[in-house]
Amino acid sequence: MTKKILVPTDFSKNALVAAQYACEIAKENDYDIHLFHCYTTSTATEMENSSQLKADFLIQELKEQLTKEYSSLVITTECVSRLLTDVLPDYAVQPDFVLIIMGTTGAGQGKSVIWGSNTSYITSKSKIPVIAIPNNVITFSSNKIAILTNFKAEEIETLNTYIQNVSSINELDIIHIYKDNKKAKDIEQQLQDWTFNIKQLSDIGSINIIAQPIQHDNEDLDTVPEVINHIINNNNYDIILVTKTRKSFFERIISTSVSRQITLSLQKPTFFDNI
Repeated sequence: MTKKILVPTDFSKNALVAAQYACEIAKENDYDIHLFHCYTTSTATEMENSSQLKADFLIQELKEQLTKEYSSLVITTECVSRLLTDVLPDYAVQPDFVLIIMGTTGAGQGKSVIWGSNTSYITSKSKIPVIAIPNNVITFSSNKIAILTNFKAEEIETLNTYIQNVSSINELDIIHIYKDNKKAKDIEQQLQDWTFNIKQLSDIGSINIIAQPIQHDNEDLDTVPEVINHIINNNNYDIILVTKTRKSFFERIISTSVSRQITLSLQKPTFFDNI
């Protein structure tokens, strides 16, 4: 049975970007695409001069557009009369589906609404991995990947899950932030030892270590969120990997800073492991 990527859509620009991103992954892995929509007050209305509902028309239109771009893919569609957050966690399960890929902004939204939105809820409740796609992504790439590390075995599991279900990794950055400069040498040794474990995985090319302390003399880099945000914004990562237990931490660092109200919106595709 061919595996599928589930692509929720609200027919927004960001949802189209996510669908195209999903198609790129599907093409590389011989997956099918399943477009999925839950009716809303605006999409459950009938089309002018037709008894067809707007959502049913739009999802077929989206399918036709994607089929023209990705003619080798099998693309199916479905519209249901339930809330996305109610249906998706139990609907999107293995072995039928391997991934959920969805955008971080909704129709008519001008800012990131991943946290406190459908995407946030699906990310936390899904039984399969979720890739959240920001609106500025052009196409899928897996050349340069980053993962936050705290020397946990589940990081190896997340890397394996990504490699098995998405793609090999050409270049991997392992990011660790620490608070005590006095422990820098010990942390460097820990990272070297941890890198040795990761190198045992196949389908990973080069591995780079990024270890930085919180800088109390720099107001822009005086908490863990600021330092991580600085690293991500200053590196051209194709995707960020987040382990199961790091999701709640990642939620905090991309919502608001501990010390001031700055929004750290998702600017890169982010893979949330749920297996």
